[in-house]
Amino acid sequence: MENKYPKIIKTDEKNKDQVKAVLKLGFSSDALLRWVFPDANSFLNSFDLWMEEFSRKSFEADIVFSEENFYGTSLWHPPGFEFDESVLYPTFESIPEDRLEDVIKFFEVFSEYHPDDAWYLAFIAVDPSKQGLGIGSFLLKEALKMIDEKKEKAYLEASSLRNKSLYERYGFECIGEVKIGDSPKAFPMIREAKK
Repeated sequence: MENKYPKIIKTDEKNKDQVKAVLKLGFSSDALLRWVFPDANSFLNSFDLWMEEFSRKSFEADIVFSEENFYGTSLWHPPGFEFDESVLYPTFESIPEDRLEDVIKFFEVFSEYHPDDAWYLAFIAVDPSKQGLGIGSFLLKEALKMIDEKKEKAYLEASSLRNKSLYERYGFECIGEVKIGDSPKAFPMIREAKK
């Protein structure tokens, strides 16, 4: 990168393929999503559908932030948005049969933590070859600046202790721990509105 700091831009739907690609790369080694889809081919095909659906509302609401070269990106959903999980049902065939019940329970527990009145960070990822450059932090800061200007709160789920500590540095507080069966631990987190 030529600049000292990553440049973060608002991204529109014409760049959807680049957004989906970096999210797919970034989550390819995510412990939680690979617990859901342990087979590589199933992960790639299923996650593609997930990104298609999760990005749709983010693009509609103009809240997709990306590093200008698409080394990283984030998808947010506005307060009050209810995601229709039934659109993901075709991917459930790719979840190991003996794990499906635990996966469904896992996401049910997640949804119990999810507040209706908060901006939701659905996904954030950085290309593994570009990690360590601060891109993730700058993506987060850009969105939080917008949320703070609106004096609203933000919510996310950290899928690792490493991510949890990053989010804590930006004012998120852990409000629970979710672990079902042999799943990895994940942490619902809230960031209260700035007065």
